[in-house]
Amino acid sequence: MRILLPLLHTWRENTFYQDFHQGLSEALRSFGHEPVQFAFHTLGEPRQDEAEKLFQLLGRGNFSAVIDVCCWAYGLSQITLRMTNGASQTIFDAFGIPCIGLLCDQPYNQALNGIVASRRYAAYPDLGHSQQVRLAFPDLKLTGEIFVPPAIRPSNDRSSGEWTERNIDVLYVGNLVPLTLDRYWNDPSSVLWDKGFDPEFCDALADAALAEPERSLHLNIQTVVDSLGAPAPGFDFGLQMRGVEAYLRYVFRRDAVVALARSGVRMRVAGKGWDKVSLPSNVEFCEETTYDGFFRLAGQAKICLDASTYLDGANDRVFSYTLSRAVCFTNAAGYLRNAFHDDDGIRFYSMRNLAEFGEQVKELLGRPAVIRAAGEQARETVLSSHTWRNRVDDLLGSIRPKGGITSGVLPPPPSRK
Repeated sequence: MRILLPLLHTWRENTFYQDFHQGLSEALRSFGHEPVQFAFHTLGEPRQDEAEKLFQLLGRGNFSAVIDVCCWAYGLSQITLRMTNGASQTIFDAFGIPCIGLLCDQPYNQALNGIVASRRYAAYPDLGHSQQVRLAFPDLKLTGEIFVPPAIRPSNDRSSGEWTERNIDVLYVGNLVPLTLDRYWNDPSSVLWDKGFDPEFCDALADAALAEPERSLHLNIQTVVDSLGAPAPGFDFGLQMRGVEAYLRYVFRRDAVVALARSGVRMRVAGKGWDKVSLPSNVEFCEETTYDGFFRLAGQAKICLDASTYLDGANDRVFSYTLSRAVCFTNAAGYLRNAFHDDDGIRFYSMRNLAEFGEQVKELLGRPAVIRAAGEQARETVLSSHTWRNRVDDLLGSIRPKGGITSGVLPPPPSRK
């Protein structure tokens, strides 16, 4: 199979984006497929020369699918061809190619709805994203949906395996955006404000999510609707979720890091924005790092912290930390609790009880043999089940016809009575 992998050429180097592309390419080749990268330079409307190059490329060979990482190539899918019969057709349909939008963020932050293809698939990193898509894009048509969390490349393991070289007790890697820590949807002067925000709805949704921090955001929407009543037709649920999730993302990060820091454990925090938070002297700061630097830090850590809004899925940090033989503490238990066994190097904490979380980490740091054994087992688990080879098999399996594929409108969202 020939698989087209559009690549945004102007995106900054040494990030997850390039690494995901490389992981997909390596995995496709391992199955005997041919990945073909196509570099483009802008989101949205493509340049004329890019449209011509893509047309020529697709015309030279049979492509079986497009895998669009982050849905950033949605503009390419909108290129329109004039057919010999005088009709117009978008480029992927003209060549009969299905397109898989590989979401690497919350769905309302990605242009899944901008991809134009009659055979359009969505690959989600969270089991709840299917329902979030129904709320954010109620008219979206998809041929299929699949759960595909991010994966690891074995070569990204920077750990030496020698416990004596692990000089970081607890590691957190991630930026903090102080502007998001306030409810900016109430402040028209904020650079994050959007005229489409409904302040009453956003406040209620944020309150519901903080009260139930282990419940996915779309489930809290029903609580808000029951309380406030159904909004007017055409209400933009996607925008409200985008605003509130950005707030929760950084509130969760801050609260988890602050709780651990105040428990007295030695920590290293890498990322921007943490200088705006008052943290005790047991916390060492370092600057925002590259993706390669992230792996090098993980290889020096005994325990790593994940603070997530992917409550029924996973971000790439979890698998990358465990690849590096570190024990990962995460609040995202919905999917991961079943994906890992109890001693596999994943531990779970609750945003409801962060004081207890600090004690959990301190107790584990006092048992280095347990950390070492759990870290080794975690690495074996991700190498056996969470590589890009595993994910590619799932992705390509989703587009193989099984008694025929039918396309239709997504089922309606849950009742909003």
